[in-house]
Amino acid sequence: MSPGTPDLILLILVFIGLQAWWIIPLIKNNNKLNDRSRELNEEIKQLEKLYKK
Repeated sequence: MSPGTPDLILLILVFIGLQAWWIIPLIKNNNKLNDRSRELNEEIKQLEKLYKK
């Protein structure tokens, strides 16, 4: 094993950790917004059906 291999592995792990630190909350927030938009679309469809009658 080369002398710099553990440092390189550590650097890669830190980089992946930092990327996950800001990407994961964005994905969670996006999923919440998507769920809310689906609920609103269902409510809109129900109201449209109600007022068409």
